[in-house]
Amino acid sequence: MLFGIATAAIIQIGPGGEPSAVAYIAEDLESSSTLDDPTSTDDPPTTTEPVPFIYRVGLLAGVTTDNFWAFYGEEASVWNGYILGPTKPALYTLDPSDGSLRPEFAADEAVPIAEEQGWSVTIPLNKTLAWSDGEPITAGDMVFTFETARALGLGGSWAEAFPNSISTMSAIDDFQLRIEFADRPTLGVWPHGPGFAPIMPAHVWRPLLDGLEQAELYALGGTADVGGGPLALATITDSLIKSVANPGYPSANTPDVVEYHIYKDESDAVVALGEGHIDSILSPKGLTDAHLDLLPADSPVIVETSPANGIRYLGFNLNRAPMSDPAFRSSLALLLDREGLAASNPSGGSVAHSFVSESNPRWFDPEETADNAVRYQGELGFRLEKALNGLREAGYSWTVAPTVDGQVVVAGTGLEIWGLVPAPLTILTSGDAYDSSRPLYAAEIAETLGWLGFEVRPVETDFDSVVDLTFTPGEDGVLHYDMYLLGWSLGSPALPGYYRLLFAADGVMNNTGYSSDTFAKQLETYESSYTFDDARAALWTMESTLAADLPYLLLYTSEITEVYRSDRVVYGVKASLGGIQGRLGGIGDVSSVS
Repeated sequence: MLFGIATAAIIQIGPGGEPSAVAYIAEDLESSSTLDDPTSTDDPPTTTEPVPFIYRVGLLAGVTTDNFWAFYGEEASVWNGYILGPTKPALYTLDPSDGSLRPEFAADEAVPIAEEQGWSVTIPLNKTLAWSDGEPITAGDMVFTFETARALGLGGSWAEAFPNSISTMSAIDDFQLRIEFADRPTLGVWPHGPGFAPIMPAHVWRPLLDGLEQAELYALGGTADVGGGPLALATITDSLIKSVANPGYPSANTPDVVEYHIYKDESDAVVALGEGHIDSILSPKGLTDAHLDLLPADSPVIVETSPANGIRYLGFNLNRAPMSDPAFRSSLALLLDREGLAASNPSGGSVAHSFVSESNPRWFDPEETADNAVRYQGELGFRLEKALNGLREAGYSWTVAPTVDGQVVVAGTGLEIWGLVPAPLTILTSGDAYDSSRPLYAAEIAETLGWLGFEVRPVETDFDSVVDLTFTPGEDGVLHYDMYLLGWSLGSPALPGYYRLLFAADGVMNNTGYSSDTFAKQLETYESSYTFDDARAALWTMESTLAADLPYLLLYTSEITEVYRSDRVVYGVKASLGGIQGRLGGIGDVSSVS
């Protein structure tokens, strides 16, 4: 299964998905909820047949397309991912317990070799997988998927799955695949890239593609498609989507039927869960305490908290003084009590000193993270003196400098920078109704900068306005903000790919204006690594540079709170990175309670 396809792209952590733009109605569906209601007093019929496992999931939006080509290309919403993700196989998937590589359609791992004509890899394939219509999945399906993506110039995740450094892909026979590369493939090309690309059924789609352009392919309906992962999409209405188990995908923990029930908001979904109409809820943000309060006191609902694959941070406008001054950013990092704030964070989570979560054990390095943290730690008096020394060297002066009185900083007065009084500063943040922790962090940051003599005002507005003000230039082409609080969902944990997006000089999400020749060289080393060990070492070199330069001040890693009915289902994986929703509902590790 495509683990984490719902969050495969790096996205700004926002208020959730949009409702479906289009409803695809294949037939009228009757939910099995009334047939399977645990509160029913009717005696079950006597039968020797095994009771089918019907897994009922609550969602806040449906699909905008039933065409997997379009979903993976241009319509990669989280809701499309929850529903369509489990319907296609890949050569490899990820073990959700530790993020390691696990063969799916591939029979084993495969290592590229150097040949006279270049580099290639030959992958032995799993002979036991079949499409839901009974046709075997073969190397020809993978070749067809690759050639279609290339011929039609498919973008989005298709382009990432089949990078230009792949020269050819061919079927040696039905169960051996050969990939040739223009150069020695980096880790990002193999096994990542085609190793995690979804595979499409050639026998279904080849007859439909004759003469089609990209837009025409994306506009096709997906009713003729078949499943090749653990599930096959069956029917879609406005309020209920149903998938069924693919008999060609052997798995002990695949439900016989998965029903996706669509609710208008989290509150309605939680009430339905408490009443036994659904078994779990999938939401990229998880649930709040207010939602949990809607559950009956005697409800057999388990509340599970997992580390989210995301980071919350303070962003600086490096094209505007004093945020452009490294001493300014460093002084805030020294004085802000990030550990104390994280410990009292009403949203949960832990302090962050790196982008990589400790819940991603393959990539996390506790020693490197500790080294990043210690540069800003120590007794309060030591940290204040270190901050003031850096600021004085940068041209800061005070009539009365800040001092420490016990465990309290006495604010300085008469601050000037090279003889000029600094202008008031603002911190943009979404309001308490969106995330109660962000206004608290903004207030604490403002107070900390106030110790240094700055006048700082938090500005609370809605989430979309914060994103717009910090990522959209004004008519003069300039971003008009000082600092802001936002968060990122960090995409696939298999190979962290956000460093270029956020911090390369030409990164498409680089709104801070960060530019560093040192970081650029480190990024090049990381992206050109051929082995996991080399990539991991290069990643922590970048992390050290970012911790020193501080284009972002990392604040905390977030948590996701999820719920499920313990009288209905049990999961084989507990509290993994991204939680149940990060595993697309736990398809493959969810079982029925007997």
